[in-house]
Amino acid sequence: MEFLLSILKNPYFVQGIGFLGTLLVAIGMQQKQYHRIVACKISNELISGFQYLLLGGYTGMVVNFASCISNGVYWLRIRKGKSTLPFQIVFGIMFVVIGSLSWHGWVSIFVILAKLISSIALGINNTRVIRILNLISTPCWLMYNIYMFNIAGMCSDLIMLTSVISAIIRIDVLKK
Repeated sequence: MEFLLSILKNPYFVQGIGFLGTLLVAIGMQQKQYHRIVACKISNELISGFQYLLLGGYTGMVVNFASCISNGVYWLRIRKGKSTLPFQIVFGIMFVVIGSLSWHGWVSIFVILAKLISSIALGINNTRVIRILNLISTPCWLMYNIYMFNIAGMCSDLIMLTSVISAIIRIDVLKK
């Protein structure tokens, strides 16, 4: 048990977890199909939630774990051809409430804003809109990751921005 705790407290292990999430989200933004983007986002958010737990970033942890649920609900609703709007409203309120309850200073605003934007994005079955809204939410996460000194998160955000911009150019602009 002591060995496991020493691994979980090891800063290299904690940062390494984040880099796994980085890989998944970068792969996700390059996908053309909605369900693949969502699968990568859910996997990244599970990993990121665990990483924030180990870093003491409880707002980041809580909203990432909650995002796994909201993104799964969106995916199921869209797959069945049903509207996600009522759930976008409910989950938006939920992110504000849980972000406020896990508040640890002004930096929590960035997490709440990022999750509101990404909740709207993944509730829409339009990969172009998802990519564009990620251009807005990712800088919010970057601010939070700088505050938390989450090196993997900072790298992830920079890779995410690069990946989203390249996907917009490759898929949305050049395709036309």
